[in-house]
Amino acid sequence: MNKKIILTLILLILIIVTAYEKNGSLIKDTDFLTGSELITLVEATMRQEPKEKDEIRIIKVEIVASFEEAGKQIVLANIYQMGFIAKDGIFLSSSGAMFPVEIRYEKKNEIPAEPLIIYSSDGSEFLSSVKKMSRNNENWYKRLLESQNSYHRIYNDIIQRLREETHRKNMKGYVHDKDKIPNYNENVLFFENMQNEPKGNIAVVKKSQYYKAKDEIGKVNWPHYKGLLFNKATGIAVESIFDEFPE
Repeated sequence: MNKKIILTLILLILIIVTAYEKNGSLIKDTDFLTGSELITLVEATMRQEPKEKDEIRIIKVEIVASFEEAGKQIVLANIYQMGFIAKDGIFLSSSGAMFPVEIRYEKKNEIPAEPLIIYSSDGSEFLSSVKKMSRNNENWYKRLLESQNSYHRIYNDIIQRLREETHRKNMKGYVHDKDKIPNYNENVLFFENMQNEPKGNIAVVKKSQYYKAKDEIGKVNWPHYKGLLFNKATGIAVESIFDEFPE
């Protein structure tokens, strides 16, 4: 057999094997949206109406994979959503969710339309549903699981977007120096490098609440205290609960 024919056959076999995953469904690359355009599309698809009045919804998207399958454009992504309510110069956390998702877009005149959103299952079926979502691709599977326990990794990005939203809405009085936060500008303690909080943030707590909670160590099941988590890069302060006692 001619060497050129043999090489051509080998190349075709490699293309076919690469195009098929273990479940046998055809997957191929396309000229679909990529980069920031794809992220913007998925953000728009996943954006939800605020659950509470005046809630500011922040969404962050991490694209895991984008490919064509059975005539549809499939996007696998990790979605991070957090809601905030502005009050007296600080923000209250109102909602939050972090999860993997599959979105199936119809392509009409090469324009994505009619997205079908497929969520992972809860409880004991979570891992198997993510495995199915990943088409048994081990790399995609691991990356989709990165949506879990990701608070420390994505928190600062979320707060940066919240800062941008305050600027867009022309909200005054929500960006501070750490020692000039309303109602937290005297008789307070500052704790950096809290183990349970993302790096780049400072716990700002009132001395009275801190020492009251510290005195409850060994007396109650969960000694804790309220305070603010101050983001050094943005000047944004979010109300939080702490259970660490650095001093």
